[in-house]
Amino acid sequence: MARDQALRVASSVVRAKDFADRVTVINLDGGEETTRLTQQAGGDVIQYSGPTDAPSIAKVLVESTHDSERTVIIALDSDWELSDLARTVGLSRQGHDVFLAFKHRSKNRKAEDDGKGLPVDTETYTYTTADIQFAYCSQLGLQAVAEQVSDNAPVDLPKDVNLRVVELDLPPGAPARESLASASRFAQFFYWMLESKHPLILFGVPGIIFFWVGFEMANELISFQGPHDGVSLGVALAAFAATLTGVFSLTASLILYVLGKQVNRVPNRIPSKE
Repeated sequence: MARDQALRVASSVVRAKDFADRVTVINLDGGEETTRLTQQAGGDVIQYSGPTDAPSIAKVLVESTHDSERTVIIALDSDWELSDLARTVGLSRQGHDVFLAFKHRSKNRKAEDDGKGLPVDTETYTYTTADIQFAYCSQLGLQAVAEQVSDNAPVDLPKDVNLRVVELDLPPGAPARESLASASRFAQFFYWMLESKHPLILFGVPGIIFFWVGFEMANELISFQGPHDGVSLGVALAAFAATLTGVFSLTASLILYVLGKQVNRVPNRIPSKE
């Protein structure tokens, strides 16, 4: 399941195909970019805008699931990394009909953390108060979850359904470092320039103006027949600075324009599979 994850969905689909025969993305935001990148990466797309509790999602998947298929459902968000895929698939192969992995209580957006650090009683979790990070369902388990309603709890599943519910631990070690794009003002400005798609205007036009001003100042200084004093030296330095700034701006505009074109072409290099 993906919402506002167009930059990650293609790589996730390609990686998931190493573990699965068929990869389907439930597009929650309806974005055309997510749909296009998913299809280019060889995945199927289901457009969905309803509630995201487990029974509702299970009802959608039952309609598109083939007989005897085992389904791994992953919430593609900021709390799940692509490096977690192997562990996710490994946990789903423990032989349960339904395996539900809830987010850690501090990450759960649907319930409040009591702050006491006590183990969560998973039997009291309902689908409306549990933020599921990933899940695994056999055909029997998926059908059983689809027959429930959002106010039910996993413990309400039929007794013949082999159920396991866990709460994920927080990642070990120190918190992840802040990314360069958010830590560096220059990196933010550079990324904004790539996204603006108009570097030739934002840098190119000022560069032409500065270069023209510097050239004219230098031309007038050369044509000046009088004595060269401190004023003329200052004019010469100003002309040099204006010309250098103009050349730098023109060069930066061309570099950013080319980089922007290359960034836009990256998703098109993903081979499509028929």
